[in-house]
Parts: sequence; C-alpha cells; structure tokens
Amino acid sequence: MTSVALAKNILAENSRVLYGIFGVIESSGFFPPRLFLNEFLKVGCDPCDQDGRMGSWTPFELSKDDYLTVKDWWIANHPGTIEDALAVTTWDDWVQCILGDYDDDDAAPTAHLTTDHRPGEVRTLTEGTAEQLREPEPPSGSN
Repeated sequence: MTSVALAKNILAENSRVLYGIFGVIESSGFFPPRLFLNEFLKVGCDPCDQDGRMGSWTPFELSKDDYLTVKDWWIANHPGTIEDALAVTTWDDWVQCILGDYDDDDAAPTAHLTTDHRPGEVRTLTEGTAEQLREPEPPSGSN
C-alpha cells in the first residue's frame, strides 16, 4: 500500500472510531500542515484512542507531494476545510487548539475554536495574531 493510500485509510478509519482525533478534526473546518500530520503519522497510533479501538500502523511520513494529495482528498470530502497552523508549532499544540484547550501564556497567541464549523465558513488566523473564535454577540437591545 502506498503512503498516500495508507494515510487516507488511517484518517478515514480514525474519523469513524470513538474518540479518534480526526473525528474532531473533520468537524473543525481545519486540516493540519504537513509537519503536524507527519508528527501524528510517525507515532503509529492515535493517543486519543485510549481504548485501542483503532489498530496501530507502522510509523511513516508523507512527502510534500503525497501530503498535497492527501490534503486534497480530505478537503474534497470535507468542503470548506482549510489548512492552517493555528499559530502553533507542534501537532500536540495544534490538537489542543482544535479541542479548545490551548491557552499557554508563554507560547504563540491562543486560538479558541469551536467544533460547530459550518461548511463554506472560512476562519482565518493571521500570522502573529490569532482571533478568538466565538459566537457573535446579539445586537444591543435584544433579549
């Protein structure tokens, strides 16, 4: 099996398994940059799958071209998804942003994300800043 086919299989299966991190990622509207995805793939299992419902895999990483193929496949199956580093530098911090738990005062700007991203909605975090993503406040005078 090629690394592209293996990566697609891992992400698809992980999306379906209870507590699989890609189940959360698919509803976030974001896809990890290649370096972050490779950190995940090089572990050989999903640490979020603590019950071991998904099998392990032989650790590997994707080349730039293979990553682009996997990312294009993911976005085709999850319209409105964008690749974004979310102003962090590691897979672990990126996952914490997706889960809404990243709030390290000594690190990069924080991103608090919700998992109710709607297809077609674009959320952008610009370099050096991170907007807090939250529900808009109701107009003044409404109950």
